Amino acid sequence: MKTLTVRMIMVILAVAVCMVPVAWAAEAGDGDNSPANVGLGVASVLCSIPYGAAKIGLAILGGVTGAFTYVLSGFDKQAADAVWYTTMAGDYLVTPDNLQGKKALRFTGVPPESVSDGH
Repeated sequence: MKTLTVRMIMVILAVAVCMVPVAWAAEAGDGDNSPANVGLGVASVLCSIPYGAAKIGLAILGGVTGAFTYVLSGFDKQAADAVWYTTMAGDYLVTPDNLQGKKALRFTGVPPESVSDGH
């Protein structure tokens, strides 16, 4: 359990270290700057590696947990969907737009509103 905590802290620190200089560079100038675009592309790939690994781990854990929720709740799909949408939806990659603040980066998804079936 302790090694999992240490790994999660390392992933968070790696993502933070990746994003600080990129955010600073993105604020420094607007416009079509090819070196800056290449830098943002490289930074998005480097940030996507630890972020994507953490997101995939969460999605796998959420898939298994959602399956248990489905079975243990008496096959209540709405209960399982709440787990599945929260853990499996969201962004799996960090894009240059995320790094520039043009698009929000969502680690978790939002379950859809429950639909009234008229009962």
